[in-house]
Amino acid sequence: MVKISKVTDATENFVNKVFPNLGRNLKLAQMDTDVSKFFKLVLILSLIFSFNLTVVSFLVVPKEGMVLALIVLFVIYYAIFFTLFINIPKYNISKIRRDIEGDLFIPSRMFLTLLESGNSIVSALEGVSYTKAKSSKYFGKIATNIYLGKRIDQAIDEAIEFTPCDNFRRVLEPIRKSLRTGTDIQKSLYSTLQDLQKEKVIEIERYEKKLGALSLFYMIFGTIIPAISVVVLVLIMSVVGLRINFFPFLFILLVIIVMIQLAFMRSFKNIRPLMRV
Repeated sequence: MVKISKVTDATENFVNKVFPNLGRNLKLAQMDTDVSKFFKLVLILSLIFSFNLTVVSFLVVPKEGMVLALIVLFVIYYAIFFTLFINIPKYNISKIRRDIEGDLFIPSRMFLTLLESGNSIVSALEGVSYTKAKSSKYFGKIATNIYLGKRIDQAIDEAIEFTPCDNFRRVLEPIRKSLRTGTDIQKSLYSTLQDLQKEKVIEIERYEKKLGALSLFYMIFGTIIPAISVVVLVLIMSVVGLRINFFPFLFILLVIIVMIQLAFMRSFKNIRPLMRV
């Protein structure tokens, strides 16, 4: 047991040196595991996936002179899967941030209404958790921690420290300030929500301007130019007398067009404001 503990501590120390933000990212991603266990899981999953993909590559491609190539492929696959798996906390953090910020105003306004109705902070947090908004469960987790024995200020402090959403942190700040200084939580929270709403309105106005410019680029580079390019290319190849086969030339062209479409779809999604006001 002592040796296992020493190995685990050594592994965790090594991982903390190589990936210093991994421990905090796990907490921000709300993944119930420690650094050493997660790192070992990443190593094992990377090994399994890379080995299976190497076997598939061995069955598909010709066998002559493949030993060295398979080793190189295995290393490449392992590096790719390791990079993907080690960044899982970052993907989860991004998802949690989008979930919270997407509808944060709904439970925040309800929380303020419950406080104005005379409910305590804990009762208001619990009441908010029953709404259908995705972000409501993160209010409920604070209430759960309080019911499990943590002090209110401690639960609020931990929620502020380990939330990946800055706007959620701003909503919780008036609660912490009220608990520490005794200030009026309702006025502070109302002021914070008003500021957030104004910021989101400005962000929506900026989004309208960006959307117009991006739509113009999409019409030109995403539809007109690819369509004209395909027509001109087919005409030229027909005049020259070249035989047109789908694979590999037209297949590569199709992949390029699909990648352009996906890039524009990603751009449209990224510039869209998250929060509904």
